[in-house]
Amino acid sequence: MDNSFYHVSERTIERVAEVAAAAVPGCRTIDAKLAGLAGRSFPRIHARLDQATGTVAVDTEIATSYPAPVAAITDAVRATIIAHIRTLVGLDVSRVKVTVANVETLPDTGRVTWDQVAEHEAFVIPTPIEVSPTRVEHPVTKPLEQLMPIEARSLVEDMRDVVVPAPIEVEHPDQPEPVRTFTPETPEPVRTFSPEVPEPQRLAAIRTFPTEARVPFPPEPVQPWSPQANELVARHPQLPPLQALKPVDVQRFAQPREVPLPRRAPLKEITVNRPPLKPIVVEPVARAPISSAPGPQPVVVPTAPAPKPLKQITIEPVVKYYDRSR
Repeated sequence: MDNSFYHVSERTIERVAEVAAAAVPGCRTIDAKLAGLAGRSFPRIHARLDQATGTVAVDTEIATSYPAPVAAITDAVRATIIAHIRTLVGLDVSRVKVTVANVETLPDTGRVTWDQVAEHEAFVIPTPIEVSPTRVEHPVTKPLEQLMPIEARSLVEDMRDVVVPAPIEVEHPDQPEPVRTFTPETPEPVRTFSPEVPEPQRLAAIRTFPTEARVPFPPEPVQPWSPQANELVARHPQLPPLQALKPVDVQRFAQPREVPLPRRAPLKEITVNRPPLKPIVVEPVARAPISSAPGPQPVVVPTAPAPKPLKQITIEPVVKYYDRSR
């Protein structure tokens, strides 16, 4: 049985490549939290694993220090990532793409030279795992001791006599008489009714006459209203007989005087502005020609299904049993 099968996730490969790239001199490790609001973490690794061929493709974004040999740093990062993945993961690397996405300026004392990058060891030596064997200790048993006798008492002696009550008399209900079945009479079959279809009638021709366009006549001029005097027939009134006048005493508190009235202004002529009348043009309406009448549709006569024999219904009486012993 082969127990050498194992599975490695892409996140594990990215973590191994990230540690390998950070070990190269001149490759800066930047945390996104310490870089600010718009900062990014470096190195950034994205691995794509091909399960069929057992190879992995790695895309890497790094940040280098300045001044430093950038080309030598990228070659060292590529070689270190390939060596770490082959040694630690056991997979072959098909491609490693290295992109320099950021550069940080360092003081003169922290300058990275080409010799430091060339002296970097790309290969990694796995740390051996030391396993200490477990010491087996044999348990020490105590010497056998004599068992103490156990007195067992039966519970039958503690039991008392149980009084069993007399059985309850069960009354048997009378069996009801069987219900007689009633066979309904079969109704007479329904006769089908076929309605009479009237004969189709010919359509009468419709004659249309063109509508004459009429121009409205202008309204008659408005004549001013003048009151007319009614002719009165003179009648001689019948007066009562003359009576003697009574003397009237008129007391005048003030003498009457003439009151001047204002002179009436002459009437002004009023002009009514009416819009000119527009002629009305009635356009003839194009009507569709008279189509022929549709043919009569066939009348569907429903067919009643054949009557089926009725099934006999058997009603069984329900017997209720009451347990009175409870």
